[in-house]
Amino acid sequence: MRKLSVAALAVATWMLCTLAGGTWMFVERDRHYPNLGGDIDIPLLYIGLALFACALLIPTLLTLLTQAARADLSGREQQLAVLRLIGATAGEVRGMMILQALRRAFVGLSIGTAAYVASVPAWSALSFQGTKIGTWEMFTWWVVPIAWAAVALLAAGSVWRALQQVAVTPLGVTKRVPHPGQKAITTVCAVAAAIGLYIWLARHPIAPEADIADVLVALVAFTGFLVVNTLIAVGVIQVVARFSYRIPGAYNYVATRRVSRGAKNTWRRCSALFFVAFTAGVAGAFQSIAESEVAPEEALIVQDLPKGIAITVLFGAILLVLFTLLTQTLAVVEQKQLTKSLHFIGAAPTFHTKVAVREIGVPMVVAALLGFGQGALVGLAMVGATPDGIATVLFFGALIALALVGCLAAVVASGRLREKVLVETGRSND
Repeated sequence: MRKLSVAALAVATWMLCTLAGGTWMFVERDRHYPNLGGDIDIPLLYIGLALFACALLIPTLLTLLTQAARADLSGREQQLAVLRLIGATAGEVRGMMILQALRRAFVGLSIGTAAYVASVPAWSALSFQGTKIGTWEMFTWWVVPIAWAAVALLAAGSVWRALQQVAVTPLGVTKRVPHPGQKAITTVCAVAAAIGLYIWLARHPIAPEADIADVLVALVAFTGFLVVNTLIAVGVIQVVARFSYRIPGAYNYVATRRVSRGAKNTWRRCSALFFVAFTAGVAGAFQSIAESEVAPEEALIVQDLPKGIAITVLFGAILLVLFTLLTQTLAVVEQKQLTKSLHFIGAAPTFHTKVAVREIGVPMVVAALLGFGQGALVGLAMVGATPDGIATVLFFGALIALALVGCLAAVVASGRLREKVLVETGRSND
């Protein structure tokens, strides 16, 4: 668990520095080569596209960092209770856990920064805007302290917020404060906002000749569309879980009860897949620009857009794999006592795996369908729907289907961890 959380922090730090360094590289090129594309402001357009890529990846990146920072709290309720029993105050317990999270974040930040510096020369194998990336062109020194400060603040804030949801009394009794479900009015307002933003994006498509102002305005609208769609996804997951009550079976009953009473927790576990699917949907639509007939001055965009899409999807896939592994491991640790209790009353070892497939697998399917469908809609609206673009979107949809299969395989593989938990179940010798 601890090694996995450090690995997640390291990868997230490396990716955060790389994204910031790549975006700043285009800013520096804009300063030195302001007129590459004639009538089209190519450097500024590249900056806007880099910001789009960041907007697609940053939500999953922050979610991964949050979960990695909270890894130390999982399964430690008894230790927190013992600290209160020996006289530690709630503030002291909170401070100790925050310091421990910061110490682990320091290790992950150090490894991630070293990986960022070591990987910078490798980017020189690629070229953008008709120019190869310099050996140290993507290295931006001031990005490192900003990343360290951001990750440290996020780690401390995540642990503090998690401890606010756990009440440890002086008697050592730990009480979890459940997350309230999302209200129906929130989902309705999110749907209305999404429809309005989609109509606006459809009326203001982005073309290769768009200037930086058009790109930035579309970026703001796109980010808002992404935010409201996360609220829609949580609402849909709650509705699906409540309607699933009528399906018979103990597996389904336990899974749907967990999802409906903790829809926000379930959303955190499958949000990475939602954002990656959303990225693939938008990327498939944007790929259609490269497949259309373009003017000579737009040749740079035709050559570079597939590279940017490939990098974005690759980063998203890496985040998805790490996030799935981390969240499934956390789920096993958090449900350890429940797993043992169900085992004592006669539940088969496979019971937990079947429940997990329904509890996590079904919301993941919902998240993948919603994310990819909404991403494809907004992407085609922004660039204009074409037959070639729709075919490319279907190709990216097949890739997301493979990613979904991989996620479900990770859920099934978590059964081995539960088996280890059951092996530890028993009575020690007197």
